[in-house]
Amino acid sequence: MLTCKEFDDFMVDYLDEDLPVWQKFMCWLHVKMCRECAHFVQKYQRSIALGKAAYDTPDGPVPDSVPEELIKAALAHREKD
Repeated sequence: MLTCKEFDDFMVDYLDEDLPVWQKFMCWLHVKMCRECAHFVQKYQRSIALGKAAYDTPDGPVPDSVPEELIKAALAHREKD
């Protein structure tokens, strides 16, 4: 069985389904048996989904929950580039 470190090395390729069948199976097995890695995968996938959702409408309105200071800092950084 893979160690958590080995799984971490393969995780992105595993989630992208870019591994040989035997490595994909070993990663799947590790996630099924390791609660910590399963939790990590869930959080990683959620982060990716949130990141993609943030760019669904890049010119859309900024949610009211975003602090004004953060908006100003992001705009200032964008102007520098």
